[in-house]
Order: sequence, then structure tokens, then C-alpha cells
Amino acid sequence: MKALRTFEPHLVIREITVPRSAEWVPRLRGWSFVQVRSGIGYWRVPGRVEELSTGASLLITREAHGVLRASQLSDVVLVYACLEPDRLPGMLSLGEQQALRGAAASEQFASRTLPASDPLSLRFAALSQGRSVGADNFFLRVQLVLFFGDCFGPVLREPTAHATPSPDGRGRLRQLLRQMVASDLMEASLADLAPRMNCSPRHLSRLFRAEVGMSFQEKQTELRLARACQLLTTTNAKVIDVGVASGYQSNSLFSLMFKKHFGVSPGKWRQQHNKKQPGRQKIVRMLSA
Repeated sequence: MKALRTFEPHLVIREITVPRSAEWVPRLRGWSFVQVRSGIGYWRVPGRVEELSTGASLLITREAHGVLRASQLSDVVLVYACLEPDRLPGMLSLGEQQALRGAAASEQFASRTLPASDPLSLRFAALSQGRSVGADNFFLRVQLVLFFGDCFGPVLREPTAHATPSPDGRGRLRQLLRQMVASDLMEASLADLAPRMNCSPRHLSRLFRAEVGMSFQEKQTELRLARACQLLTTTNAKVIDVGVASGYQSNSLFSLMFKKHFGVSPGKWRQQHNKKQPGRQKIVRMLSA
């Protein structure tokens, strides 16, 4: 059975304690920056083992296949923050989301270790220093967005650096997706976008599926439900208001689409996932000698 990923609010600094000789298998979504606050750990991926001393860090994606093991001498305290590009529809374009998704699956970006002296390690230590675990506020979220932007900045710059004008319809659509903020798509329609592409809505629909790999409606639903999940876990807004903020004017349609994709109602989903957000976790699975 495929291991389930942990859903939790991103752009929040959290803490995990891994007891001596125990292991932690990251099951986080999106991109994660993990730093050793105290102790010594060993990051193990197929083909290599790297020691992580106090202050050292990991930049990993959901595609990383690794295990962090605590030394036999002491517990390891980790602090970490996660970012899911698909949950930043108001800041990233569809093209940038696709670029990050592709980079996350590549061996080059799936798992990177950084020494304590690395500027990113020093910067994250400064961000997390003195903050209460699980703190969630506007200013911290902004700082973490900027921090992650520096972490994978080269990935975001590369698509535009090599972009050249293309006269064909698919090339024009690719340029539009690089420029269009993803949240705009939540409210747009094919009829709205077709004039910008100088084609009919039907032709744009075919181009969109060929370029993105899913229909326009499917992508719109994905963005809307990602927004709904974020609001359900980070706010106390009523379910009906979450639906409206996610692009659904009908509460019954919102509930129907949400249950179709997640198997439970929005209210039930909120209850289940809010229970899984402890400020401090303890990994108790020990390795056999």
C-alpha cells in the first residue's frame, strides 16, 4: 500500500523529536526545509548516507525517498517548514507551478543536504529562532515564501530564461500560462481566455488538455479544492464561506465536488485534519538492532 502523505498547513514552522536510534520517514507534501536544531542525524537515500549535525539542513520534495535516522547517542530535534506550490494560486502562475512540479520529480532537486554554514541554513535558523512551534501569522508566512523562493529560485527562472515567442496556438498558450496567476484561472472561463489566444473556446479547450494534461474544468476544480483545503485547516470560516472563497457559489455543489474528491464532507475533513496537527510530534518507531 502506498504511504499516505501528511496534510498540514504550509508556511508554518514545526518541530519533531526523533529519539535516539529511531528513524523519521518524511511523508510531507510539496517542498520541505528541515533543519537539525540539536543532535546528530543521518540522511539515508539509495546509494548514500550523509551526516547532519546541529544546524545542517535538508531541502526535500515529496518525491524524495529517504530516511532520517537519529544517532545512538542522543535524540535529534528537527524544525521544518513546508510549502506546496499548488496552494499558492495567488502568487504562482500555472507555468511556474508546472516547473516546480517537474523539478520536484527530478533527482537533482528531490533531496539536497546543506551544511550549517550555508546561507539558507543560517537564514532558516534565524527565522525559527525564538518562535513558538506552530506559530502562524502573516509576517512569518511572507518571510517563508521569500525564503522558499530563494531555495528554488533557479527552477523558477529557468523556464522564462529560455522562453521564445511561438506563433502556434500551443506556444501562445504556454506563454499565457507562464504569465497568468493560477488564482485567476479559478474565476476565468474558456470564453474569457479564448480572445487572448485568438481562437475559439473549443480549440482552446483542446490546446489546454494537450499542454496541461487535463481538461480546463479539471484543472479549475483542482485549484479550487486546494484553496478550500487550505482555508479549512488555517481558518475558522464557515464551510459555506470557504466554498464561496474557493469559487463555488453553490454550497451543495461545493460539498458534492469536495466529497467526490476526498470521500468526506468539508466539515468532516476539517475535523479529521485538525486533529492531526500537534505542535510537537514524537517518533516512537525504533529500529531493530
